[in-house]
Amino acid sequence: MTREATPPEIQPVWGDYFDGLRALRQRVRLTVEDTYRGRVLVIEPPEGKVRHWSAQHIRRLPDQAPGKTVLGLSLDDPTRVVLSVEAAETLLPIIGSSVRGRLAAPPLWPRALIVFMAGAVTLAALIFMVLPALAGSLARFMNPEAEVAMGREHYELTRRMFGGEAGMPLRECDDPAGRAALAILVARVSDGVDLPYDIKVQILDDSASPVLNAYAVAGGRITFFDSLIQTARTPEEVAAVFAHELGHVVYSDPVRHTLQSASSQAVLAVLVGDLSGGGVLTATFGNALVASYSRGAEMRADDFAVAQLTATGLPPSAMGSFFERARATWGEAEGLGAYFSSHPRLTSRIEASLGVGDPPIGQPALTPKDWAALQSICR
Repeated sequence: MTREATPPEIQPVWGDYFDGLRALRQRVRLTVEDTYRGRVLVIEPPEGKVRHWSAQHIRRLPDQAPGKTVLGLSLDDPTRVVLSVEAAETLLPIIGSSVRGRLAAPPLWPRALIVFMAGAVTLAALIFMVLPALAGSLARFMNPEAEVAMGREHYELTRRMFGGEAGMPLRECDDPAGRAALAILVARVSDGVDLPYDIKVQILDDSASPVLNAYAVAGGRITFFDSLIQTARTPEEVAAVFAHELGHVVYSDPVRHTLQSASSQAVLAVLVGDLSGGGVLTATFGNALVASYSRGAEMRADDFAVAQLTATGLPPSAMGSFFERARATWGEAEGLGAYFSSHPRLTSRIEASLGVGDPPIGQPALTPKDWAALQSICR
């Protein structure tokens, strides 16, 4: 084991000490001593604590202004000693050659973890709080004419999307007797609902490839696929589905969901990019986000439907009976599939609609003759 040579006797060297906590320069006396732990730089301020820096850990900071030498222990230690040219020429040879080494950097993973967590929290707040709130505000203030135009475009897009391979849109079912029966049902269920535009309800012929669904778009447009009409056993079940979709219209859900979908997927596209499947990831996560918005809206639309059916003398239990058959046909989404589903669990919806109880039932939603006409609207 070798020992470092005893440091030569030198006149005290003076420098400036910064503790890294205050914008305060302290004039300090600097000497070098040999201890049982090795050579140390002794930093003595006029008053206060004397500090001892191990010579083997002292490093000279690179890229400093000419005429000054800055010494430190590591990048994560904010304390610094600043020397004049003359003081550096006297002191550095005594400290030793280690002073010319690279300044020890702190481990990066704690900072990287902090940055990652901060980014994740910011992104979550943006997608799940800021964008939904902004979309909701914009939906409330959208011009009715603009909303109607948006709904018309979405309706035509849906007709083409569910059309055949030839690109032909689904046929609109316009049998006069069926349309008259549909108008009776719509007027009954929408009684007392005040909207800035007329409600437009259309039934599409999906006999080539049954969709078994109904949906609402902006501007008061509600669309049924004929397969749903054929699946319903009573006109009250169709009325319950219509009341649910009417709830979406009343709460401006189609407009809000369109804005939420566009904004959230735009954010994800910026983050994920479109390389190596980035577009697929963006679409997947975007669909999951929109699904999470939709589940809350679906429950609210269910609540509206129950209240509206009760107010118009129709049985909310019809919604539960329709959902029971839907569950028997489609099953219950489980696990990850439940998250990416745009509707809440059918079991929860069945329990909610059946648990309310039916009011005193007035006239049926449709007479047997009108119900038969509605079922034949696409024939």
